[in-house]
Amino acid sequence: MALKTFEHVLILADDVDKTKDFYVDILGLNIGYRPDFPFKGYWLYLDENPKAACIHLAMRKQDTGQDYYIGKKDDVKSGSGAIDHVAFNADDIEGMKAKLEKISIEYTHRKVPGFPLEQLFIMDPDGVKVELNYATSE
Repeated sequence: MALKTFEHVLILADDVDKTKDFYVDILGLNIGYRPDFPFKGYWLYLDENPKAACIHLAMRKQDTGQDYYIGKKDDVKSGSGAIDHVAFNADDIEGMKAKLEKISIEYTHRKVPGFPLEQLFIMDPDGVKVELNYATSE
């Protein structure tokens, strides 16, 4: 028995609309199909392919029916344990840097030593670190 694909990460947001806006307006994800769960949330997609859903959002606070699907409030820990960040492959690093600077979002820019990759690190509204990877010709 083997794993086939990585499906998604669930982010428990303090303000689910603010977090949705970050991933849609800044990173370019799309709001996609989400089953009719009895609590507010979003499924965000890289494209329209249902297999490309990568971020699921729900409120950190318990909502009606949320405990059945996510766990009771006392069972849901804040933070992400040992997980440090969520990463995406991207293009146009200069365009993203300009966009982040225009809206005053701080970022860290790194070059991976001995590997043709540059990275930007930003924080989402809930403190989740997001890594954006850009291939280089170096």
